[in-house]
Amino acid sequence: MNTEKIENLSSAKGREAIRPYFSVSDFFFIFITAVVAIAIVKLGYSTWLEGMHTDLTKSNGETIVSWMSDAASKRASHDQSSKNECINDEKNWIDCREWLVSSSGPFKGMSNHINQSNKLFSSACDRTQLDTLGSIIFEKGTPKPPDGASLMYAPLADDEPLREPLSLRLSICGRGFSVIRVAEFTF
Repeated sequence: MNTEKIENLSSAKGREAIRPYFSVSDFFFIFITAVVAIAIVKLGYSTWLEGMHTDLTKSNGETIVSWMSDAASKRASHDQSSKNECINDEKNWIDCREWLVSSSGPFKGMSNHINQSNKLFSSACDRTQLDTLGSIIFEKGTPKPPDGASLMYAPLADDEPLREPLSLRLSICGRGFSVIRVAEFTF
C-alpha cells in the first residue's frame, strides 16, 4: 500500500512539474488588467482636465460679475470718468458685451476655456449646439406675478437697453451641458 501512495505522489509531482509557471491565461489576465488600469487613468485625467477648464470658466464669470457690479455702482453715482460702453445710456447689451472682450475692454483676450473655437457668450446651454459648451450665459430677471418678490430668468436679449438697472444672473455651460449658476446681481 505504501508503494501505491508513493507512486501516486510521484506521478502527481511529475504533472505539477510539467505545468508552466506563467500560462497563457495568466498573460491574458495581466493584459486585461493593464488595459483597464490605463483606461481608468485616462478617464481620471480627462475628468480632472474638464474640471479645471470648468473652474477657469467659472472664475472668468466671477470676475465679470465683480467688474459689472463695480460698473453698476459707478453708473448709480453718475461717475463717467472712465470710458465704459456698459454704463453709457445710449448703448444696449450687445454693444456692452462686445466691448467687454474687445481690445479696449477690460477682458480683452478672454476666451472659452473648454474649447477655443466655442462661443464665449451664449444665450443658453444647448446640447444641440456643441459650440455653447464652456460659454458664459447672461439672463435677465423679471418679477414673477402676482407677488413680484421672486424673479423669473430668461436669456438677455442683444437689444436690451442699459439705461435702467437690470437684475441679472450669470451662469456657465459646464460639463455635460449642465448649467452652473455663478451669481445673481444688479447691473
